[in-house]
Amino acid sequence: METPLQKNFIHGRLGSFLKENIPWIMLIAFSLTFSLLFPSFSSMRNIKNILRNAAMIGTIAVGMTFAMIAGTFDLSVGSTMGLAAIIVINMQPHTSDVAIAAVVISLLIGALVGLINGLVVGRYRINSIITTIGVEYVILGITLVYSKGQHVWVKNMYKPLEFIGKGKIGALPFPIVIFLAATLIAQLILSKTRFGCQLYATGGNPDAAELSGINIGRVRVLAYMISGITASIAGIMIAARTQNLDPSFGFGQETDVLTCVLLGGVSLYGGKGSIIGTLAGVLILYVVSNAMSLSGTSYEMQLICKGLIFLITVAASVTGQKKGK
Repeated sequence: METPLQKNFIHGRLGSFLKENIPWIMLIAFSLTFSLLFPSFSSMRNIKNILRNAAMIGTIAVGMTFAMIAGTFDLSVGSTMGLAAIIVINMQPHTSDVAIAAVVISLLIGALVGLINGLVVGRYRINSIITTIGVEYVILGITLVYSKGQHVWVKNMYKPLEFIGKGKIGALPFPIVIFLAATLIAQLILSKTRFGCQLYATGGNPDAAELSGINIGRVRVLAYMISGITASIAGIMIAARTQNLDPSFGFGQETDVLTCVLLGGVSLYGGKGSIIGTLAGVLILYVVSNAMSLSGTSYEMQLICKGLIFLITVAASVTGQKKGK
């Protein structure tokens, strides 16, 4: 027979498990519900479609998780992704040399944007929301100037580059492979490295982290650079997949990214969260979006629902943080 102490221990463990895995419980609940409502939802074709559509925003969400755990926001990721994609297409990568150059330049642009954000926010302690919104508009302007405000496209893209957006490894689309690889690498960095520990310390209590010898400016610069690079990777993926884009593409996509990260349990205030949680958040948003499409919900109503999901997620994050104090 269990003693009261054992019962409290079991209930405590169970409660802790449920609290830590709320995103995955939500994902399972949504998936089961939608499978009953829409027979085609659980088909392998539809599941691959959900994952393929989630790969781009999901890859960016992986990077933004680093920035948010460090106690900052990166709202420039949408425009960064757009600029990277436009560069790849506009360089007309028909040959290997041009394709490699386009990819390298796009990645360097992402790293540079992250470096600028990190220096302004991490070193000079300027508000991250204001900083990254400003940077977002600067990048959008640069993209419009670079593309001359015109729609860009490319014919006969270099095949290995095209493979990034359209290829498959077995039955699995390559963008999904990139997304899952980014998720795995990021989880290992956060859970197994000194930098991961410093990231949580920086976001959880910057003053204490600094007193313990952690260079929080350097940690935030690296977090922003990771965020910028993942945004560029997503831009390369979408460029290889569509091969034609409007220069304003990407602007505003950071809202979806932020929703995914918050749904995954990353704190608005930093110091808490995981890549595994972010993965669940990404899947929740795209499972719900897919279900709305299957139900014939109009685009306008889908936008309204996404906005409500974002607001509810933010409210839940704030409420949860207050209860935790």
